[in-house]
This record gives sequence, structure tokens and C-alpha cells, in this order.
Amino acid sequence: MSASADPQKVKSELRKIIKSRLAVLHREQFTAAGEFTANQLSQTPGWNTFRSVLAFISMKDEIDTGPVMGTIFNAGKLLFVPRIEGEDLVFYQTGQKNGHTGNPALGVCLKPTDFPALVITPGLAFDRDFNRLGRGRSFYDRFFTALDRDRREYTSIGLCMDCQLVDKVPVDTWDKKLDMLLTESGFNMNTY
Repeated sequence: MSASADPQKVKSELRKIIKSRLAVLHREQFTAAGEFTANQLSQTPGWNTFRSVLAFISMKDEIDTGPVMGTIFNAGKLLFVPRIEGEDLVFYQTGQKNGHTGNPALGVCLKPTDFPALVITPGLAFDRDFNRLGRGRSFYDRFFTALDRDRREYTSIGLCMDCQLVDKVPVDTWDKKLDMLLTESGFNMNTY
């Protein structure tokens, strides 16, 4: 991919590449990765300081977040999951331990007193500079922009399979770098 290529075209091509990598994985690999990352989660720097954890409900081509949610509950932290509302992500507290429940029932919405928080973030591709390529609708970029604007205290962590790690993710000015990554190999960035 040349440096002069259209950034949106480069992003589109990278999305196709990563989707093809994920398509050849077996469900058991996503499940095993979910169990491993759930066991690692309490090793996240600052874990004891987080009042809340914002997680996502995994899709079929993502690490199984069910075990991750179990770890969050067992640690006594508040768990929030996102709903897409118009062009925004709105996080709602959930009492579900299993991530395979679809959209959460409308309940208590995330509020300023729920911070500091750990934001477990999905994506299609990630690089060693903690850049993230999402699915193209910028929901998380807008969400992080709002958190920064409101001066919320949070740590962002990308959750992905090793095959989603690439040398360079193309970025735009509005793309938000993550604070760290967690894969089925752990927190080590030198696994790819």
C-alpha cells in the first residue's frame, strides 16, 4: 500500500484483509482467547482503581467477551455495555454475566460518578503504536472524543486476536490512540 494511496481506500483494503484472517479461525479459538484474556484482565495496570468497566458484546468474529464480563462481575466492578443510538454509543449498566445477550435492556446509563473506567474496545486491526481501525462508523472515536471533552478519567484497551495486529494502521486526525492492547498472547506488544 503506497503512501500516496487514498487513506479511506487503504482502510477499506485492510478491513478486507483482517476479515479474511478472522474468517478462517474456529469458534473455539475465539472462546479460548476470551477465557485467556478474562484471566489476564485483572493484571491491567490500574485495575484496582477502576470503578467501572465498559465492555462490548462480542460478535462472531471477535474474542468471546462472555468470560471477560464474568471477570468484571467477580471483581465487583460496574459493567456497562454499548447500544448504538443514532450516531452515538450510549453505555448502559448490565447485570448480565454472559456477553451473548444482544443489546442490553435499557437501564442505568453511564454517568460521571462511574469513572474512573476501563474501556475495553473492539476493532478490526491494531498496530504497535496503539492505533485502531474500527468497522468504519467512528462510534468509538466519537465516544472517546466526548470523554476527553468532558475530562473523564479512563484507560482504553484494545481487545483482539493476534492475527488482527498489523505493522501500521492508517489514521485520520480524529482517530484516537488506545492506551494498551490485550490479545490471546497477553499484553506483550512484541508478539507479532
